[in-house]
Amino acid sequence: MPRTPRFLLVAASLAVAFNAAFAAAPGAAFAVEPAPVLLHNGERFLRMGNLGFAQANYDKLIAHYEDTPEAAEAHSDLGVIAARQGDDALAIAEYEKALAVGDYPLAHFNLGQALLRKLDKQDDPALKAQARAHFLAFEAYLKSGEPRPPILTYSLQEVEAELAAALKRLQ
Repeated sequence: MPRTPRFLLVAASLAVAFNAAFAAAPGAAFAVEPAPVLLHNGERFLRMGNLGFAQANYDKLIAHYEDTPEAAEAHSDLGVIAARQGDDALAIAEYEKALAVGDYPLAHFNLGQALLRKLDKQDDPALKAQARAHFLAFEAYLKSGEPRPPILTYSLQEVEAELAAALKRLQ
């Protein structure tokens, strides 16, 4: 009878032990990437236009790190994904979650934009006031000198122009 090489026996033993460990703990999971890594990956996929991979990273981040600043930013970016897909109701809900979780300042701007699109379909003074309040909150953030995320630093002139146009429209 041929002999089985020793390394195959060791490998087989490790595989059995590994499977037994996970069978004993069915809820056990592999290590999760740190929140900043998931956020960075989501942002990278979002910039590339790969909304599915971006959403998967944000969903994973929120599932494992719900009450963190990164989760607030992930909710805001999920709102951006929804807005790009034409679902302003979902976008608004995600921006509101971003503000509830961690008062992520860029969510004020994004929420204001979504409310403006909603105003294009229906003229509602309360909605107009709500949009204006979010734009004013974002304007106050810009003037505060607080640190800005890279995406905002990169597109600041464009964002400031959009902010000025929105506030003018909402007077």
